[in-house]
Amino acid sequence: MPITFVVSTGRAGSTLLSRMLALHPQVLSVSEFFSVLQGILRRYPYPDQDMDGAGLWRLVTAPDALADAMIRNGQAVPEMFYPYGTGRFKPETGIPNICHSTLSLLSDDADSLYDELAAVVPAWPVRPAADQYRALFGLLADLLGRPVIIERSGGSIIMIKKLREQFPEARFVFMYRDGVDTALSMSQFPMFKLGMLVVRAAEQAGLPVNATMDEIQASLPDEFAGVLSPPYDLSGLPAMRMSPVQFGKRWSAMIRYGTSALAELPAHARGQLGYEDLLADPGAELTRLAAFLGVPAEQDWLDASAKLIAGDRGGTGRAGGGAGAGAGAGRAGTGRAGAARALDPDVAAQLREACAPGYEALAAFLASAPDPDVSRTPAEGA
Repeated sequence: MPITFVVSTGRAGSTLLSRMLALHPQVLSVSEFFSVLQGILRRYPYPDQDMDGAGLWRLVTAPDALADAMIRNGQAVPEMFYPYGTGRFKPETGIPNICHSTLSLLSDDADSLYDELAAVVPAWPVRPAADQYRALFGLLADLLGRPVIIERSGGSIIMIKKLREQFPEARFVFMYRDGVDTALSMSQFPMFKLGMLVVRAAEQAGLPVNATMDEIQASLPDEFAGVLSPPYDLSGLPAMRMSPVQFGKRWSAMIRYGTSALAELPAHARGQLGYEDLLADPGAELTRLAAFLGVPAEQDWLDASAKLIAGDRGGTGRAGGGAGAGAGAGRAGTGRAGAARALDPDVAAQLREACAPGYEALAAFLASAPDPDVSRTPAEGA
């Protein structure tokens, strides 16, 4: 069965979906694998060179300095499931990157699963990178008895063309959320705040927008020293206030790129899922998703998944997707919607304007969706 990638802009509820999929007995729910490969801010090139097993193991187990800094500063985000404080690995000495989200969602004993991989993977022969990643997913599927492989990394909508190139057999599920609410959530979320600091540092250093962390650190402006370079003091991040307008522009750019890339895929290789629709009717949406994935939608799974939503109504729990920012399009009726109403009217107007290109692209994409049940036009903000 081909790998299925869940792609989104980030802050669109995809972590919640990963947790739901992890409850399905046939699904291997691989979380944030491309954060493992490229760093939590996607600031390192996608590794597509041939490698042996030892090289693969070094790649996926190398600690991410920024991820460890977030843990040290008490800013673990919903995507991070590792048992910090009780697990074997500590942020002070470096946590293997594959443990933060990937292995810790797959097993309650991520350290033992790590050991099982460590006993096998380094001995693998040289082969193309994509084949190594397939082999790693396959090994996890075999070890855990979960044959249907679903990978989900937040913000991976910008990787669709690369993923299609590396995994031509793959299928894609596009998860989307109202733009205004997504931008508001981004503006309050530590990882997106950190990402915006990196963008600012690159701009001030006169570097291109896609500069790597190594390039940025080599020309780091003084005001970012010690924050985006060792010792990575992120203690001031929660107090930073960032305008949601800049994140609205980012959301629009990601949606325009992603829907264009998705539209190039054959109809059988793509599906879509609205976050607000998932909150409003999880049974129906998950049943439809299960049919696309080729797995049964047993009632026990649907009930357990619905409980994750019930436990995350406030948007502050580990299910992700909300971060207290509101749910969006207004169909859900879950108490999350309407955060934009608290904004200054001028800021709200600017945010809606920033999101307008994304709304237009998203509406056009959904109108052309092959499944009429998901051809819904998103509401334009609250």
